[in-house]
Amino acid sequence: MKKRFIWSIILLFFFFQAKATHIVGGQLFITENKDSYYNYNIGLTMYFDALNGNPGAEDPAVVIYVFRKRDNAAVGWLEAPKIERKSVTYANPLCGISTLQTYQITYSSTLRLNPTDFNDPQGYYMVWDRCCRNGTITNIKNPGDAGSLFYLEFPPLFKNNANFKNSSPLFPTINGDYACVNSPFFFDFGGKDADGDSLVYSLITPMQGYSDKTNPSIPARGSSAYPRLDWIDGITVDNVIPGPDPLKVNRATGMLTVTPGSVGLYVFAVQVDEYRKGAKIGTVTRDFQLKVVDCPKMDPPKLLYKPKGKTTWYNENEIITVKKDDPNCFEVIVTDPTINQMIRVNGLVVNNSKNYFTILPAQFRTTVANDTLKFEVCLEDCFVTYDNRPIRIDLIAEDESCPFPLTDTLSIYIKRESAGNNAPKVTTSLAADYVHVTAGVPVTFTVFGKDPDKDKLALSGRGRDFNMTDLGMTFAATSGTENVQQNFTWTPPCQAKKGDTLTVDFKLEDMRCEGNPMPVSKPVFFIVDESPNNPPAVKTSLDIPEITYLIGGPEAILFDVIGTDPDTNRISLVAAGRGFDLSALGMIFEGKTGVKSVTSPYSWSPECTLLAGEAEQTFLVDFITQDKSCAAASDTTTVRIILKDNEEQPFPEFPNVITPNADSKNDCFVFQELPDDKCDDQFKDVTIYNRWGKQVFYSNIRPNDWCPTDISGGYYYYLIQYTKRSYKGGLTILK
Repeated sequence: MKKRFIWSIILLFFFFQAKATHIVGGQLFITENKDSYYNYNIGLTMYFDALNGNPGAEDPAVVIYVFRKRDNAAVGWLEAPKIERKSVTYANPLCGISTLQTYQITYSSTLRLNPTDFNDPQGYYMVWDRCCRNGTITNIKNPGDAGSLFYLEFPPLFKNNANFKNSSPLFPTINGDYACVNSPFFFDFGGKDADGDSLVYSLITPMQGYSDKTNPSIPARGSSAYPRLDWIDGITVDNVIPGPDPLKVNRATGMLTVTPGSVGLYVFAVQVDEYRKGAKIGTVTRDFQLKVVDCPKMDPPKLLYKPKGKTTWYNENEIITVKKDDPNCFEVIVTDPTINQMIRVNGLVVNNSKNYFTILPAQFRTTVANDTLKFEVCLEDCFVTYDNRPIRIDLIAEDESCPFPLTDTLSIYIKRESAGNNAPKVTTSLAADYVHVTAGVPVTFTVFGKDPDKDKLALSGRGRDFNMTDLGMTFAATSGTENVQQNFTWTPPCQAKKGDTLTVDFKLEDMRCEGNPMPVSKPVFFIVDESPNNPPAVKTSLDIPEITYLIGGPEAILFDVIGTDPDTNRISLVAAGRGFDLSALGMIFEGKTGVKSVTSPYSWSPECTLLAGEAEQTFLVDFITQDKSCAAASDTTTVRIILKDNEEQPFPEFPNVITPNADSKNDCFVFQELPDDKCDDQFKDVTIYNRWGKQVFYSNIRPNDWCPTDISGGYYYYLIQYTKRSYKGGLTILK
């Protein structure tokens, strides 16, 4: 496949000079090829008059041009080859007419588009401009000289610093049907969007473009206002196809409706706007033609039903009761005024997912005018009604009228008793159906289902006038055979007010007849009572809530904090410093949550820097417990921590003689009574010298004792130093 996309516009020589005098309609498309190197598919779907079209005008390829929307600057062009041609079919193939035959021709090519090359916020558009339209069009001037311009807008492929992925809507193949004068006509012109975007439809005047008979295939131009077709006098976009009910389009579905007033060939266009999250991101125009002919007068079939024992035909306001011993089948009549007409009958159940009935026979052929034919509707065992709710059967008869079959619908409402299927039973583990609840207090019970016939069961729950999930109720639907059970749990939220009564219906369905289950239900009523709430309390393991701590002490500050609550609510326990951050000062305390009671330890080893040069500092720590009830309550206890520096202590009187002879008497020089450190006067070291000034002992760590067993007797000197002061003395060692 030949692929080209040139990023500066190149004027082409006119490859295709044959005049396409019979373009019926079509639209452009751009679709993303997910996870493919050739990430986009661009092309054209065109409808071509197969009877009157010039075969030479069927192009082997089309050239699609791309422009930037902001300033209509040319971005490039793509040559897309023809990949498919097929005949357009009719909704009823037997209704084809000799003057109407259309081809659907598809042109397409895959290519690689770099998203960052298409990042203009206002997006881009592509066009195909070609002449000429079908020369027999009724509602425009000079139709054989009028060109066709197909138009498609697409968003930037790179938006908000990310790839913006999007495909244009996809449309099914159009049927080649025709409309009849003064008869309602419906035409599905809607599509689907692969990205889930919303589509909005509106009728517009078709675009003509700049091509003409002389230049039928010129390179397209960028424009913010392409030329439009000229309607004949009396025609506007509001009555493109005039008549008792002019052509209209449903904005949400794309369904076209019209009751035309005269024969002809009418061109029209629908603009399809694409929205994502409320913002318009794309547009595509779709052109087509509708032929209106003078059809022979046809009358629809007629369905009639006379209930057993009645002398008049069935009225759709009646309800037919079928008892379990009554026959399963009843007779319905269909008539049609037309001779040799095939009549087909089908039916469906409106308010069940399965029909559970048959129609025999399902089709007839009339042999005389106003022929009367009979068929039977036979109810199956699973055609049963519950809770006094009748089942509605719609019987539909259709004939072979053109262009669409004419129909008649007969709706019959039937109540039929069950035979042979016993009802299941639903119960709960509750003592009663009324449950008193309070906010914050969990409620749990089990729901049981049982079927005496051992059929398959489905169990579910539903709140009356409220969504169970919105209120935090948990009850998952479940299924089983013969027996089934499921747990219900709920913690009533704070918005549950005293005096409220909430009802949950637990539904059990007998699934013997899929699509028409037998339901039974059990309600449970939740009565909301006032929620009592006793406040929580907090305390510490201290005798009194005050601690005086001398900095430099050997022990850290340690105690436990206990939060309690007499209720079953969850409680939290936290700490806060008054005017300071606990962790920044080295305090250790972990906040906790729990039920009834929580405990967390507090510890702190203060340092001298916390005094900031003062003799003492006071720190207040608040310990707070709070419950999680609807009427939240709290309690606080405060611990006062006073930090002080040690008082200055004098040096002790040291002995001047020691006798290290291992008799455990006066063997050591004892340092244990050295003054305690202060923040600004701390122990530095101790040194001992002999009488010649030689160092015999040194320690910069506060020693316990010095027991000189390996030193000779004599006279020694010692020096004890603190930050601000020192102490000297002499010592005699006797051995």
